[in-house]
Amino acid sequence: MKEKQILTGNDIQLTETEKEFCYLYVYGGSDFAGQAAKCFQEVFGEDEKNISLASRRLLSKPYIHAHVKELFAQFQNETETVATKLQITETLKAVMEETANAQYTDRFGIPVSPAPLRAVSVNAAKALMDLYPIKHIHESKLRIEGSDGNVIFNVIVPEIKKKEDERETE
Repeated sequence: MKEKQILTGNDIQLTETEKEFCYLYVYGGSDFAGQAAKCFQEVFGEDEKNISLASRRLLSKPYIHAHVKELFAQFQNETETVATKLQITETLKAVMEETANAQYTDRFGIPVSPAPLRAVSVNAAKALMDLYPIKHIHESKLRIEGSDGNVIFNVIVPEIKKKEDERETE
């Protein structure tokens, strides 16, 4: 069953099966990526003798080739982003580990206050939290202010669920 292609100006819009073929060709993992014949057979389901030829013909169409190229550029960009994120993560972890417990002395042998180092460690932890946010399912927040308005406590109390055994005995 052939799908009709919709023309808009000079551009040809891909059919859903053509889009699926392109996506599978680029993002198909070790089973399909880069294997035009396998992708063609999976998407179009045709048992032709010349699937290899039909898949190459499809890939040689300018609008299919352009879409594959666009998907590949997107895939490469996503891969680079993930790699950069992992590299930043490893660097932040190393900074946290080194500054959390390190003891340094100045050039005269006098111990330097660890507070600035601990601040670096805390900032690295905050940066990691921005990269990989941890969400609590249930939280209760409580804000306590002193009578003079100078003391503020923010308390976050996670909700503790009782086990089913404990519920049945109550």
